[in-house]
Amino acid sequence: MYNINSRTRDLILTALMIAFVFIATMIIKIPTVGGYVHLGDCMVFLSVVVLGKKRGAFSSAVGMALVDITSGYYVWAPFTFVIKWGMAYIAGAVLEKLNNGEEHKMIKKDEVIAFSIGGVFMVIAYFLAGAIIAAFLTGNVGLIQGLVLAAKDIGTNIVQVSVGIVLAMPLSLILVPIKKRIFN
Repeated sequence: MYNINSRTRDLILTALMIAFVFIATMIIKIPTVGGYVHLGDCMVFLSVVVLGKKRGAFSSAVGMALVDITSGYYVWAPFTFVIKWGMAYIAGAVLEKLNNGEEHKMIKKDEVIAFSIGGVFMVIAYFLAGAIIAAFLTGNVGLIQGLVLAAKDIGTNIVQVSVGIVLAMPLSLILVPIKKRIFN
């Protein structure tokens, strides 16, 4: 294809993935009581498939934190950065362990398992972040009340990550052959 320095190629792909995560999250936002549900989690999982755990985690964290900053959810941005980084890194690490170099021809249980474990981390982490924000940053409620208030978003976070997994699975089938052409 093109003779591009591998570091330059990695930088370009990481920047593109940050943009894709940002755009996928900004395009469709369904408001909820504590924020919104979006399609960005699909891109978080795809970033791991395309870029691997480290760069996938970085691009996911930056893209999602930028959404919070540009959407007025400033207080959530640091939490989102850490949570989405962790979600992507965990999914990527599990996928690395489970994927033994098999050809990517159909939806594999390895990805379902890896994405689900990353998703469970996200749901738990956002629950704890919501409790921290409610209890400590607002100063209006105690820790127990913060946990109760944060519990309201567990269901929507489960739906969001589930939709992300369902959408990422078939899209990864398309992206892996493209990735092989780019990296080879």
